[in-house]
Formats: sequence, structure tokens, C-alpha cells
Amino acid sequence: MASKQGICKNCGSLIMLNDREEICECIFCDCVFPSAEALEIAKNPGVYTFPNEKMEKHEGARKYNITPVYPDPIPAAVKRAEVTAPLKVEKSPYEVSPDDIKAPRKMLLLILGVTLGVILITLGIGLPLYRERMVHRDAISLSISSAFSEFAVKTTESGGYYEGFALEGQTNGALTITTTDKVTKEQVLITFQNYAKLRAQEYGIKESDFGGYYDDVTLKVYAADGSYSLDVGSKSELTAEMVVSKPYTA
Repeated sequence: MASKQGICKNCGSLIMLNDREEICECIFCDCVFPSAEALEIAKNPGVYTFPNEKMEKHEGARKYNITPVYPDPIPAAVKRAEVTAPLKVEKSPYEVSPDDIKAPRKMLLLILGVTLGVILITLGIGLPLYRERMVHRDAISLSISSAFSEFAVKTTESGGYYEGFALEGQTNGALTITTTDKVTKEQVLITFQNYAKLRAQEYGIKESDFGGYYDDVTLKVYAADGSYSLDVGSKSELTAEMVVSKPYTA
């Protein structure tokens, strides 16, 4: 026994039938007719005209051994997906979202005004301090060669920057130096004292004010034989032993 494909002579639907059964039945239009005819139509259905007549539906069990043709599974799958899809939850009329809340115009103007005020205050404080720092920095830079009595440091300027040194900090207390000479801890200490004196003269700081004269000053030196740094917190630390040296590693 083998299943073969036939065509219904009434509606043109595909029929899977048993080749040993003389009679077949279309499950779509209930047409009952010889199996041989269904097989013959399947060979060349394009030349056959299907009347699509309404047939009498057969009640009870079917008398003919046929294999039903299953419909296209895609529409069924789409229908199942629509049934099992997540339910769309409608927004509650009482629910309030951030988009529904709009700040009053006066509040927005107040926030804008406060923001601009903070910016103006910051600029009003910051700009004078910056100008003051730059004025002192330029004055110190013109005389800084007097602080470099122990080793050579380039003091030429290019575009507002100096080749061999840099001043940082609001009160220009941080001095960084580069030199091609080899230096000693004693030379670093003397340079530290020289710069502290030069800076104190510019700012009008007395030597008796240790905090302003020495404590606010830090020195870093990048020399040919390594880096050196000095930062003191009391008069007892104003010695060469307090200089921290780090030789360069290959």
C-alpha cells in the first residue's frame, strides 16, 4: 500500500489517497469519485476545469481510506502567535508619568536665573584670582634666574612658557625645574631657599612667617642623574637630608 497525490475533480484540492482504494473522497468539498480519476487529473491539472459544485456532506465515519492533506502551517502559526502574544495593557487614566509633569514657567526661569548666577559668581571670583596669579608669575619669572645659582636652567620664553622651569599653584608655590647638569642634595636645598626668598619678596611675605615663606613652596628637579624633590613642614626639616632623590632606572 502506498500513498499517492491526486487532485479533486470538483474543487482542485490536493488529495493524498491509497492506491489500493478504488474510491477517494475530498475532505474539502466532500466530493466522492474514483481514485484513478484523481491520479489522472494530478498528472496535468492545468488542462482540467474544476466545477466547484456544492456536494452533499457525508455524515458519520468515512468509508474510504484516504490521507488528509494538512493546510499551510504558516497561517495557523500566525493565529497562534496572535493568541499567545502579550496582552496590551492600556494606560490607566489616573496614572501620571514624568512626561505629564511640566514645571511652571516661573520655576524654569528661576532655575535658569540661579544657574546663571552661580556661573557669574564663579567667574567673578575665579577670574580675578587667575589674573592675580599670572601677574605674580610673570614678575617672578623675570627674576627667577637669580634662584638658579647652583646649576644651569634655561629661562628663555616661548609662547608664554619657559623651557627650563614651570610655576604652578594659585600662589606660584610649586616650582619644577629641568637641567642637563648633575646635582646634589645640597644644591637642591639652596635652590629651594633661593626661590622661597624670591617668591616671598614678590608677595610681601616675611621670613618669620614660616608657613607662607617655606611651607607653601615645593620644589622638583629633573636632573641628568635623577629626580629630586623637597617639601618642608617645619624649620627642622630645612636640611639637605630632607631632599628625596630617585635615580633613573634603565
